Amino acid sequence: MEPVRANSTPLPEHPSHEPDLALGRLLGDFTALAGQLCAAPIVMVSQLHGHFSAGAAEADGARAPMRRQWWRFPGQSGVLRSNTDFNLCEAAAGSTDEVTEIGDLAAHACHAASPMVAGAPGVRFYAGAAFGDTAEGFLGTLCVLDRQARSLTPAQRIALPLLARNLAERLCLQRQIGQLQQQVLTDGLTGVGNRRAFDQRVHEEWARHLRSGTPMSLLMIDVNRFKQYNDTYGHPAGDRVLVKLGQLLRMPLRSSDFVARWGGDEFAVILPDTPEGSAGMVAERIHAVVAGAAWPHRQISLSIGIASVSPAEHCDFGVLLQRADQAMYSCKRRG
Repeated sequence: MEPVRANSTPLPEHPSHEPDLALGRLLGDFTALAGQLCAAPIVMVSQLHGHFSAGAAEADGARAPMRRQWWRFPGQSGVLRSNTDFNLCEAAAGSTDEVTEIGDLAAHACHAASPMVAGAPGVRFYAGAAFGDTAEGFLGTLCVLDRQARSLTPAQRIALPLLARNLAERLCLQRQIGQLQQQVLTDGLTGVGNRRAFDQRVHEEWARHLRSGTPMSLLMIDVNRFKQYNDTYGHPAGDRVLVKLGQLLRMPLRSSDFVARWGGDEFAVILPDTPEGSAGMVAERIHAVVAGAAWPHRQISLSIGIASVSPAEHCDFGVLLQRADQAMYSCKRRG
């Protein structure tokens, strides 16, 4: 979804696009409904605790904020995200009433100095209904706002919390679906992507490489003498090595990179926007991380094959895979 800014006073912070398109569509639909039901020109959803969608923390990085706000103004086709002020929404979430309603914020001692009142978007009226709870893993508010002092009708006071509860149910369902999708694309032993996830991601990144004309690299990684390790120390010990390796491989990578278990003791790493020289540096960092780790029984080493494709080169991703695989086996033979 492409958020469209309305012809109104902009919010103080620059909006950022919601990475989860399904969540963006859901919030867009419910803010539109809330605006129609309550005759409100401005609608906002606050995320006060947890994440509304499965995998949101991973998508946005380890330092992703736990609190967010999505806004809808007249003329927008969807929502835009901008954190403005959470005090009103926290009060609504902590209230025992189904709807927290303040007819004139400018005349309210606690909220007259709020950024959304004193600055952009300059609201006067607020009504919010909480949804979800910490037991469900998330807590938020569905809010309707106006630049004029006003009040909800009795029917609107009934409709807003009903809509908020329905939003919570839809978010729970969407989170469950997202978690199931993640499980389908996750290797059960190591926790990294599985072969299916790799196939999906490499197609996506290859298409992006063709569109953007940026370089792309691939690493194929194999544990040296892993069969011997299994034969000597047993398969449970070998599994522990693979689990630890899955954790270590992610450490030197960017959030845009992708690691998957290719099969057995082989892993693959997709490096978007990465030329061959930079891919070599990533491989060196992986070797350093593995060499510096404490391993049970004996030290582990890797063979890493590197393949890159430049914007000017014409080939398909099958050729890239073949090159990386051949480069890995060349490393093993040299080792």
